[in-house]
Amino acid sequence: MSRPTVPILATALALVGLTPSLGAAQAAPAGRATALSLRAGLAPVPAALKSAYHVRLASTWPQEAENAGCRNGGDEVLEGELTRDADSRYAGTLSRRTELLFCGQHGGPQVMEATGCALTLSGEGTVSATGVVIPDETAPSGRAMRLTWTPALGHKATVTGPCAQAFKRALKAMYLSTVHAAEFPLTTVGSGPRSERLENYAWSVELE
Repeated sequence: MSRPTVPILATALALVGLTPSLGAAQAAPAGRATALSLRAGLAPVPAALKSAYHVRLASTWPQEAENAGCRNGGDEVLEGELTRDADSRYAGTLSRRTELLFCGQHGGPQVMEATGCALTLSGEGTVSATGVVIPDETAPSGRAMRLTWTPALGHKATVTGPCAQAFKRALKAMYLSTVHAAEFPLTTVGSGPRSERLENYAWSVELE
């Protein structure tokens, strides 16, 4: 059985899609919000969309058992409130809890560990999240949110296990700095909670 390498682990951390952070839009008069959205290729926000959404994202990472109970996988949960601003973007701070399990070899051909190793990354803190509205004819509202998030200052992580210290330091640094992204359908004012497993991302989403 082939064992994961660092690039595969990085892909798991990236949760299928890494994108540059869209960042928060600069402030603009309310009358220019639609024009700014159009120039950016984004969909104007319909009045039927909620002014705020409570979002819970739970990872759906593959779980792979190795020899002697060693396992690749783990789970991550993000949860919090996203509120629409004058530029029709959504922003907020989400709590984040992570347990990432790694079992295998790492490094390039020059430094590959012959016997492999195992580690656990445990993370807890907050992320800064920004969402833009995009067209989605399959969504109940006709719109979806493209959400990006990045760890905020003060986010914590510990890495334990017999892997090399340099590898553990690099994994921790990546976890505390990587930008992540996902897209999910939006609901309308007056609608109840909605849950969905995202087809193109390793997440399930609960939206209120």
